[in-house]
Amino acid sequence: MSVVHGTAAKDPARLRPRVMIYGAGYYGMEAVRILVKNGWPIVAAVNRAGPKIGEDLGRLAGLNEDLGVVVQDCETADYATMDADIALVVQTERLSLNFAAYQRLLGAGINVICHGSESYFPQGADPDLAEKIDALAKRNAVTFTGTGIWDFSRIWAGMLIAGPCLTNAELANERMMRAYGVDMTQAEFLEKVTKVPGQLGELYKGIPAHVMHALGFTIKNVTELREPVLSDQPVWCRILNRFLEPGTSLGLRIIASVETVEGPTASAHIELRLLAEGESENMTWAVDGRPSSKIRIDRADGVHTSASCMVNRIPDVIAAPPGIRLISQLGPLRPSLT
Repeated sequence: MSVVHGTAAKDPARLRPRVMIYGAGYYGMEAVRILVKNGWPIVAAVNRAGPKIGEDLGRLAGLNEDLGVVVQDCETADYATMDADIALVVQTERLSLNFAAYQRLLGAGINVICHGSESYFPQGADPDLAEKIDALAKRNAVTFTGTGIWDFSRIWAGMLIAGPCLTNAELANERMMRAYGVDMTQAEFLEKVTKVPGQLGELYKGIPAHVMHALGFTIKNVTELREPVLSDQPVWCRILNRFLEPGTSLGLRIIASVETVEGPTASAHIELRLLAEGESENMTWAVDGRPSSKIRIDRADGVHTSASCMVNRIPDVIAAPPGIRLISQLGPLRPSLT
């Protein structure tokens, strides 16, 4: 039986949890638009120091109206007075870089949903930090969960069947395209992406590891290979407004593999690259066994999907027992009924 906790659960008059936004970027602002549309109360917002501090959240989210929520500096904000039930943390992919935010929020008794990739499976990404996050959450009777677009397409779908993924690099901005290795020579890719983790390295191996862990297997070894995606024909790049010549990197291919004590293995073949004409962003999971199975998920709007997954997970996280709770422990994602 799950343990109900958190301010929203203790106060029957609060039918909808009070939400705060930690990070006023693309995903955070999309979450704001979804929350406002559904009538969920947003009580606070913080961001790193810069021009967004002091601005009304509604204006930043492009709503053309004030919400009465002024963005505060995350370093100086008083979290104890925010009266928030849950925070959506949309900052970086790494647990280590987000840890200060977790300390502030969990320490103030605020449940946390984090969009960062490592937050989906903290035990696999950084066991020492995961132990600290889990202890902090339990000490303050709140829950920590990582979620976003991976929730339905890369974890829950993968708990049934496992396989390759294709993502359109041009849906990102130019900075993220560089993180994918787009427009690099092969020598540059080797030095900046293959040999060092960079912004994305070591993140995607958490997908098959999380899936196998959720299925009850004992993980023995997890590896990740990063290589450039190449073409022998020129490929048009819309963001750069020019062709990339043959031999130039079109993006990043990640091959992650998981070995288990019990014997079954899993692999994730992920490409973050420019798409050729006629291709679309998709995720395909397949099982090589008896019976064999395959499922394909086509994705059109990754930002909206990630934000809506975070919002729709709020009731699950509020109601979950304190500590780190993986999305694989919370059941399949359900649509919002508000």
